[in-house]
Amino acid sequence: MSVVDLFNQIAENDFGFFQQVHTVADVMTKYPRCLTLDDTFETAMDLLRKGRFHHAPVLNPDDQAVVGIVSDRDLLRQHPRALGMAGERDDDHKTLQDGVAKFMTRKPIWCTSECSPVKVITLMLDHHIDSVLVSTDGKKLDGIVTPRNLIKTLLLYHHVCTRNFDLKRLRLVDLDLQNGIPLDEVFSRGAQTVRDVMTKNAASIQGDDLLSTAIARMQEHKIRHLPVLNKEDKVVGMLSDREILRCLPSPGQRSAEPEKQFREVLFATDDKAALHTPVHSVMCEQAQTVNPDMLLTDALAILNGTTVSGLSVVDADTRHLCGVVTTSDILRVFRVVMQIGTLAETPTVDVEPEPALEGAV
Repeated sequence: MSVVDLFNQIAENDFGFFQQVHTVADVMTKYPRCLTLDDTFETAMDLLRKGRFHHAPVLNPDDQAVVGIVSDRDLLRQHPRALGMAGERDDDHKTLQDGVAKFMTRKPIWCTSECSPVKVITLMLDHHIDSVLVSTDGKKLDGIVTPRNLIKTLLLYHHVCTRNFDLKRLRLVDLDLQNGIPLDEVFSRGAQTVRDVMTKNAASIQGDDLLSTAIARMQEHKIRHLPVLNKEDKVVGMLSDREILRCLPSPGQRSAEPEKQFREVLFATDDKAALHTPVHSVMCEQAQTVNPDMLLTDALAILNGTTVSGLSVVDADTRHLCGVVTTSDILRVFRVVMQIGTLAETPTVDVEPEPALEGAV
């Protein structure tokens, strides 16, 4: 095939973009930046901040086997709140030299490079995590997959493999596996705008509410983002679990107790002053919002180009909340498309009709 033919095929998407995504190896980040057990809190903080990513696997320097993973949430929870402030203590600087073993997650979720994207997405959604490590033997690291990998995949489809579909709304009858439409068209027609993928009737919180209320609401709904409303129910900001973690005092050694409810260990604190902090004083006031009719590709570009993982969906005229769109919503869309593809690829078997029973009518 000539180069011209290849590019024509890509432009016309004759090869089927989504059908080329067979395993997690097709979308994962190979050779991710890692930490070792010799690294400190300060080193981990610098690595994640400069790299603008949220997770770093931790290796044993002796045999390069993976022994854990550090996330930015781990760092936020352990970061001394008074560091660089008037109330700074000597112990605050000592925390910066703590080894990563003190706060890393010791049993990260794994999969093999042959694992299907559907399974990896399900692992993320079921465990409420943003990363899955990829390994053949559970020791040597082959890569890491995060929601950002899947967002980049969707953006790549739009930027490279565009096709002039008749973008009328998708009907259920169109998904007939015998006479169905291509996977790429399923995605394009079924997820055109933010409205098509957002979570409606999303939980929210008032700016005058306390962090204790916000924590309880996140745990109840198993979510990580709460749009913040004023007394007129207009969106004035966004509160994520990361803003909450910045306000909670460091617990010291990470608890090894399993969580019985969402974020139980991560949010655990006895500091009543922190829990009585009003939401408006810690929320992100400049949080970007999107409107329901924004093209999904534009929303994906925002999620891919910033460190945020959730956006409030706001009516452009009233500033009232319509919903939220998060990386979890994008994962669900990707999973649906890939599941449809799996069903379509399952060969049908012609079954001979069973002989009628004697005397049957």
